[in-house]
Amino acid sequence: MIAECAAPVLRNCYRAIRKARGLSRLHVTDVGCSYGINAALHKFPLSVSRLHAHYTARLIGGLERDALLAEDQAWYRSLKPVDDLVFTGLDSSGPAIAYARAAGLLDFGLACDLEADGQGLPPEHDEARVFAHSDIVISTGAVGYVGAPTFTRIAEAANGSPPWMALFVLRQFPMEAISQALQAFGYVTEKLDGHVFPQRQFTGATERHGALSRLKKVGRPPLAMEEAGWFAAEFFLLRPRGEAASAPLERLLPPEALSCAVRV
Repeated sequence: MIAECAAPVLRNCYRAIRKARGLSRLHVTDVGCSYGINAALHKFPLSVSRLHAHYTARLIGGLERDALLAEDQAWYRSLKPVDDLVFTGLDSSGPAIAYARAAGLLDFGLACDLEADGQGLPPEHDEARVFAHSDIVISTGAVGYVGAPTFTRIAEAANGSPPWMALFVLRQFPMEAISQALQAFGYVTEKLDGHVFPQRQFTGATERHGALSRLKKVGRPPLAMEEAGWFAAEFFLLRPRGEAASAPLERLLPPEALSCAVRV
């Protein structure tokens, strides 16, 4: 559920950075983008339920990849964009990046692991230069699989104003290392207090046990949502100090942006 729950929050972040920096077109970098679901929801008049209906109908019909890709290319071209966004996707899955680019969801994509020691932005990829123009970095589930090295390298590549970073993070993964690493680049970390967002249901008893054990390990008692069988995510916004001071996070998010959130 997190991609759809996050969408209104992220749209308000897009609105805020446009106002703060006088921007029209936004360059968005999606960390852990997979097949470009965030790009689909943010660029086009789509919902997760509509995407689900689109893909289940075709997968049940037994379409091979190339036939499905041809249908997707035509479908996404037929949709009128709802926002002027340039999406760059970062993911460790080459097939996911390749499909999302070919389908027209991602404008640029990098399939690489920025967590690996000594591995920076691959110079042989022209797309690596796109990080220099990122206005906002988003993630709806990758933190924990990626951490401070990835976000540090994106910040290092910034050419001009540091990009905002809008991150949804499962409660079992501490944010301190990312926050501390980005302080060196002038970032302030704000957490949306009092609200959590449903990520997805546990797949079964084994995953539930593992999730609750990790919460205990980091010293966080489980919430009712987690006891009921759901991963719970918190929202963090990282911005340069001056921009954070002039428009605190609480002022950026109207109640309707939190329609999916649960008060805690």
